[in-house]
Amino acid sequence: MFRPIVFNEDVCDGCNLCVEVCPSDLFERNPVKGKPPIVKYPEECCYDGACWLRCHLRDEGAIKVVPPLPVRVSILRGEQ
Repeated sequence: MFRPIVFNEDVCDGCNLCVEVCPSDLFERNPVKGKPPIVKYPEECCYDGACWLRCHLRDEGAIKVVPPLPVRVSILRGEQ
């Protein structure tokens, strides 16, 4: 199954800010304190990057948004 959001468990501190800002309600809080949220509805991701933008550990690699291939191709073509 495609994973639109990938968390690095070694970096993510489980603050759940991404859970709060996600307009698609993709995430569920992890019952284990300090662990990344659970991506419960990956097919609902709208790839707006709100979760990534709100993450205070994004520069350390806590969260990564992975758009599907057709979206990646259109983004690259738009840059040329």
